[in-house]
Amino acid sequence: MIFCSLAASCCGFWCFCDGKIFERLEPHWIGVDLGNLFTIINVVLHPGKVSLKGSLIQNDLNFFIVGVSNRSLDGHPPVRGAYDMRFDGFQFNQYGNDIEPTNLALGAFTFNSSAHVLNFTVTFTSYFAVDGRKGWYCSMTRCDAMDHWIAVDLGNIFSILYTIVYASDSNPNDLQIRNNVSYFIVGVSNRSLDVHSPVRGTYDLCAQYPGVVAPKQVVQLNCSSTTPPARYVILQQPSNSSGVISICEWEIYGVPFGKFPVNLLLNKTVNISSIYNDFVCGVLKAALIVDGFHDTSLYNCHCGHNNDGSGGPNWYMVDMEASYFVDRIVLTARGDSPNITRIARRLDNFIIGLTDVDSSTSPPQRNNYPMCATWPGSVKIGSRVELKCNANLPKYRYLIAQASANTPDGFFAICELEAYEPLDENSFRWKRKSNVRLAGFQFKQLNVRSALECMHKCKQLGGCDSINFHPASKLCQFNSHVNGYYTTTLTSDTNWSFYTVNYS
Repeated sequence: MIFCSLAASCCGFWCFCDGKIFERLEPHWIGVDLGNLFTIINVVLHPGKVSLKGSLIQNDLNFFIVGVSNRSLDGHPPVRGAYDMRFDGFQFNQYGNDIEPTNLALGAFTFNSSAHVLNFTVTFTSYFAVDGRKGWYCSMTRCDAMDHWIAVDLGNIFSILYTIVYASDSNPNDLQIRNNVSYFIVGVSNRSLDVHSPVRGTYDLCAQYPGVVAPKQVVQLNCSSTTPPARYVILQQPSNSSGVISICEWEIYGVPFGKFPVNLLLNKTVNISSIYNDFVCGVLKAALIVDGFHDTSLYNCHCGHNNDGSGGPNWYMVDMEASYFVDRIVLTARGDSPNITRIARRLDNFIIGLTDVDSSTSPPQRNNYPMCATWPGSVKIGSRVELKCNANLPKYRYLIAQASANTPDGFFAICELEAYEPLDENSFRWKRKSNVRLAGFQFKQLNVRSALECMHKCKQLGGCDSINFHPASKLCQFNSHVNGYYTTTLTSDTNWSFYTVNYS
């Protein structure tokens, strides 16, 4: 039996219930009598569209609550807070189509407390838990480690609804096939795992499995309705666990929380200055840097790699297929061979540029294209780093990633490259460096009342990429360096400040 909320007055819109159309009224709910008691595991809704006299009436179903009760709805209509909540936070677009939960973990960047090394080319990192191949290698922590956990960086904040864990096989007599996962915890956090490794009790709980996981068992855990939206999801053994965890696949299902931009580079066309042939993967094509898989091992065949030596071209160019303002760039670095210094330093001071000229017409030349940003120094092995772009640049179609001319041996490798638009093209944040001034790029100066006025004038002028400001004299200098500048041109100068601008 289906129950509906109906009353006498009209709100001007319409709703359906039990095959009939009614005027929409407050409160808004429907209820179902299942006839007996059941344990509710999952709910799937298919929001409808209503067409009346040729006009599309939009569905306002959004952030609804699914709850359960044993009180008869004949005598007790639902009142929020008076029944048990099971699911919430679902979102719908303007036409009433639901945003279905998707596997957010597939191909995502991962972390692990430790990883068992099989040989020179294979290490059982946490990435094997999100590679989408349940029958291939599995992630596995080291048996001599003190703590055992894996985690996923979803890249943005999501409402996590449920998670599915595919445990590996287990053979205590085979070091390569061991699995002691039991009573494990799934938690969420918004603290960067680059800085804060998971510590039990310091993150929010999604759910905990109440027992020992059998070999090859598939476990689904639904997150608590109180689980907060988060970017990082953690799977951790309890402190009294017996050790190694080995997960063949870990799926995390959720929906976006709030608004965030899409990756402009995902699966787009990429050109490269040269191609490297690897003895495991064969040709490491340029397209691998935008395939959506954040695998940091070159030998798992998800990283691009060129074949230019030190000082060579060493570039990638991605066609975004339209012109965009670019807010930020995210690069995933190669993580294997951490003890080989020359490999670790190949990303030192890498460059991100923008252009409207295709590489087939004019290959990128350092210092001859608009500069988005330069990474300042070395990149940590196997890390995911973010750069903010110069917000004074106009829209461009092509994005360039290029190695510095001063890397030890060239061979520019990227495991994933992402670019994102600003959420608000008119929201800016100025960054100050005190007691320094950029020399040699001034094209205009004038006296102003404040640093804020200097910033506004820079945006109004056009062609202004940064400013120097002297607070005592209120002198404002406008700099133009669309193709970038060398850090050596930043000179020490007491009482001056140098400002650059990014999107907020």
